[in-house]
Amino acid sequence: MVAEVSDEELMGQIRNGDEEAFRILIERHQDRVYGTVARMVGGSGPEVEEIAQDVFLRVWKAAATYRAEAKFTTWLMTVVRNLVFTRTAQRARRKDIDGSDPVDEETGESIMARAPDPAGRTPGEALSFRELERAVEEACAELPENQRLVVHLRQYEGMEFEEIGKITGMSLAAVKSLMFRARETLKKKLSGYLGASK
Repeated sequence: MVAEVSDEELMGQIRNGDEEAFRILIERHQDRVYGTVARMVGGSGPEVEEIAQDVFLRVWKAAATYRAEAKFTTWLMTVVRNLVFTRTAQRARRKDIDGSDPVDEETGESIMARAPDPAGRTPGEALSFRELERAVEEACAELPENQRLVVHLRQYEGMEFEEIGKITGMSLAAVKSLMFRARETLKKKLSGYLGASK
């Protein structure tokens, strides 16, 4: 069995115009990129897909100058961070933020509310879980961008604080401080839910 080609080797092949290497790289990292973008912009749908596609377009264009000075995922998440921050700043200027769920055009019902529950919970339990999940997502979406990014990279991507510092361009102490402040804010915002679950 052939050993898996590293991300750095794939970038070298992409530099030479290898589209198959680019396809492999996308398949390897698309879930991470899409998930990070979705958490940062607060939702899913066309905007998230567009930003995720733009991330990989930038990867393709940057292959010619890419140097493996850090882990590839650190470099990739830095690209994601820069692009998302640019887009959210543009969106804030346009004042067209819409945090509502997608709605079925025929029934007017929230598509999220009727989605089947993968954990097999009863409808009541699933609704309570979705309410908590929505509350967590809304609380995270209200965090300042840097705190939101640090929380996502730490909690959902499982990255170490040192790597997060490289992605954000901050010191280790600053990253830990951001994470602490984010957790304190989330505790306050979710205190009603956390108290009810005891």
